[in-house]
Amino acid sequence: MIPNRWQRMVAAVCAVTLLLSGCTTLHDVPVPSGETPPSLPQVKVGDDVVILTKTLQKKKFTVTAVEADALVGDGVRVAYADMATLGVKQVSKGATTVLLVTIGVCVYLAYATAHLFSDWGE
Repeated sequence: MIPNRWQRMVAAVCAVTLLLSGCTTLHDVPVPSGETPPSLPQVKVGDDVVILTKTLQKKKFTVTAVEADALVGDGVRVAYADMATLGVKQVSKGATTVLLVTIGVCVYLAYATAHLFSDWGE
């Protein structure tokens, strides 16, 4: 009985991990151009970004500074002029809420069902 319980727990943890990874999405953000005055991108310190440069290099990092001419991460600085695309990873609050409520309902139903069927053997 114990191995079966552990197998269920491992399966549940794996399922929750996969579902939570679906709560983040990559949103394209307009790259600032050489306009005057320059506009800053819709990126904040702490955001995870994915940048494709004009030389087709892919850069992924967490933003530590938003400068007038570049985004800066840990050991990375990419000028807006060098960016072809800019994507920001964001957590979808709606999807996360639905997921957490669904998991809670499933856990409650599993708990209630286990107690209901445990009384049958007595």
